[in-house]
Amino acid sequence: MKHLPFALALLGIALSPSTSASVFTIPQFVEYKSWAVGLEPEATLSSSARGSGQGVAFNAKFTYGITPLSNLQIGVGPGSGNRTFRFGGTYSFDFIPDLSGQIGAGLAAQAYYFNLRDSSGRTEILAYPYVHKRFTSSSGLEFDPFIAIPYGIGFANGSYDSLWQLAFGSYFKTSEHIGLNTELGLSLKNADTYLCLGISYRD
Repeated sequence: MKHLPFALALLGIALSPSTSASVFTIPQFVEYKSWAVGLEPEATLSSSARGSGQGVAFNAKFTYGITPLSNLQIGVGPGSGNRTFRFGGTYSFDFIPDLSGQIGAGLAAQAYYFNLRDSSGRTEILAYPYVHKRFTSSSGLEFDPFIAIPYGIGFANGSYDSLWQLAFGSYFKTSEHIGLNTELGLSLKNADTYLCLGISYRD
């Protein structure tokens, strides 16, 4: 609890006043009954016909370890593209832990609502199968590269379409409580291509 004021301050910065949706911090697993907060500036590089349009967003995320094998994450953020605001949640299940001699793997389910400038709004429901593996460099830096294939359905204006992406990047543990993440998402079908950088604080 001694770190709670710092965590709340970081979350407050993230929520203060400018969205797309990055995949990770999903596989950077938060331990049971622990939590993390993060801020992720994000740039949409190109958009599909059904995408959000080019723009910049700032995503705030709070993650909690609800069981030894699963996390719940809440996200919120405003942006400068067609998606002016979004709110949603992600449940992740790390069914193959990242242990010595094996690659970690899991599955996440995500639902987000997006407020759009040019229509009433859009809801996206996605699944995220992912794999990741933690390494430590000779200098002692711990990093955790990942790859995922998000897919699902988007609903807007009484119609729906299928979504596919390829996302990859890495998490870097810079200290006991602070970490950095990078992520590139590539559109495979009806989705955006984006670049995301982030910083997170862990209890």
